[in-house]
Amino acid sequence: MEHVLAILAYVFILSTVLIGVLIIMEKRNPAKTIAWLLVLFFLPVVGFILYLLFGRDMRKKRLTRDKKELDMSELEEENQKRALEGQSLLVRRLIQLGETAAHAPVTLKNKVDIFVDGNPLFDAMLDDLKKARHHIHLAYYIVRDDELGRRFLEVLLDRAEHGVTIRFMYDHVGSVFLSRSFRKTLQKAGVEIIPILPVTFPIIGRKLNFRYHRKITIVDGRIGYLGGFNIGDEYVGKNKRFGFWRDTHLRVEGQAVHSLQYVFREDWEFASGKRFEGASYFPDFEHSTSLPNTHIPMQLVASGPDSPIPAILHSILNMIGSAEQRLWITTPYLVPDESVLVALKTAALSGVDVRIVLPSFPDHKLVYHASTSYIGELLINGVRIYRYHKGFLHAKVLLVDEDVVSVGTANMDARSFYLNFEANYLIYDPAIVKEMERRFEEDFLESQEINLYQFIRRPLYQHALESVARLFSPIM
Repeated sequence: MEHVLAILAYVFILSTVLIGVLIIMEKRNPAKTIAWLLVLFFLPVVGFILYLLFGRDMRKKRLTRDKKELDMSELEEENQKRALEGQSLLVRRLIQLGETAAHAPVTLKNKVDIFVDGNPLFDAMLDDLKKARHHIHLAYYIVRDDELGRRFLEVLLDRAEHGVTIRFMYDHVGSVFLSRSFRKTLQKAGVEIIPILPVTFPIIGRKLNFRYHRKITIVDGRIGYLGGFNIGDEYVGKNKRFGFWRDTHLRVEGQAVHSLQYVFREDWEFASGKRFEGASYFPDFEHSTSLPNTHIPMQLVASGPDSPIPAILHSILNMIGSAEQRLWITTPYLVPDESVLVALKTAALSGVDVRIVLPSFPDHKLVYHASTSYIGELLINGVRIYRYHKGFLHAKVLLVDEDVVSVGTANMDARSFYLNFEANYLIYDPAIVKEMERRFEEDFLESQEINLYQFIRRPLYQHALESVARLFSPIM
């Protein structure tokens, strides 16, 4: 027995050493390399398992799919020219970056509504779904079989009975508790409902670290929704732990829905192996009379582990680096990589009004403590940081000067920049920026600004807890 244990120990040690060598040979970010080596050293058994599940950089092995570049139509080229006219240098650079890094055409003929409360959002969304005539497309990170989920189920069953084509994707990990009966009921009604990035034995570690974090609703190719709300009762304030759920979600009508449809179609083809085509999925808005004759320039920037360029990260860095007057941010998780951290501090030191609103309590404790570990150095460098107290803050918004606002699914962390499938709308419209400014000012009133002197005097055990959590930040 002792010989067997000795052999197993030697095999384990050898495997750990080999994994350590592989980590170094991958030539990844040095911070991530060191973090994984520390995990293996201090938690040899647990670290070994964690690396197999989360650590391998499968992007180089083309885990996901072959990207299809979208050729710009003559209309899209004309839209770009018109959108660039009279715009600031920041906007011109962001539009060019979106075109180059994410193949994201700028669209003009759009109407946008902003929601920060789940109750009016889902009332509007379900009302739109009830009016669907051709197709409904849904893709979400979390879907729950609860009261809100059942409201969706009822509407989808009704629309399926009336011949509407329905495609429904959900993340396999985020929606792990979605009941089998929920899925089977939809399938029996003719709804195509499938998991994306399914985690199955024996390749559990191959996809577990890459998650589908987008939240998309599309109705007849004319109306689209994107933002931070998932489908579950906590998102309408029915969870006592979270209380009021403060998020930001967009309802979009117009040409920008085409961009969302392209992203959904690519995701659907990847998950199902099937592709849908036809003009009914991309209706003509150029000659439509259903929209007001106003132009709201928008781009949809999407990126993920399949992206050769982390376009969302680059757009965020561009926004931070180009801010001249103000940079206001809401995010539930602040675990930036070094490039974003330096950019935030540099902007504040350069006189830009940099403010960040964070939640006042965690939904994920490790990430919360890691986020807190960055607060001190940001405060020292002039960044103003607030804790939101009205409820749980989950919004992902960046506002720069009077020029642009970004709203979508990406958090300010490395997971959103590199590992998750994410999507953000960039809106270059003064009226929308002004409305979002008002939302920020409401959030400031519902928050408490963190005082540097009081912050550094917090208990020693909190310092220690945050420092340990921060060690894991490169691999969160």
